[in-house]
Amino acid sequence: MIAARRPHCLPLPERLALSRASQHDLAALREFNPRLGAYALFADKADADADTSAALQKSGTYLLTPYKRRRNEPEMCVPTLFNRFVSRMRQPLESLFGWLIQRTNLQNASRARSTNGLLAHCYGKLAVACLLLTFYS
Repeated sequence: MIAARRPHCLPLPERLALSRASQHDLAALREFNPRLGAYALFADKADADADTSAALQKSGTYLLTPYKRRRNEPEMCVPTLFNRFVSRMRQPLESLFGWLIQRTNLQNASRARSTNGLLAHCYGKLAVACLLLTFYS
């Protein structure tokens, strides 16, 4: 999900893509391949990849992820202030994910029996959640 920050409110979703639960975040980001222009994407450590960052940077989008410490690297080399900054920028998005799960029960799709049924379940609940988020927050 790509969402716009809003002061003192939950972020407003701008772009969304669904993937298999077993798919790694980095593979999903590559498949999503957002073309945003001059934006900054704050992601978690799982999305830290030089090739993906370079591909996004060609369109003017900067991928910012917490610094991932290498094996046998001293603790003092880790830029903790940068990691805190990225984490604070991501925290509202994590809150949005929690809000979506709480309000929509999105993860409970036990009645969906086909791919189309599952997509209708997910996108329907997400559309209602976006309307609630837009008009009631």
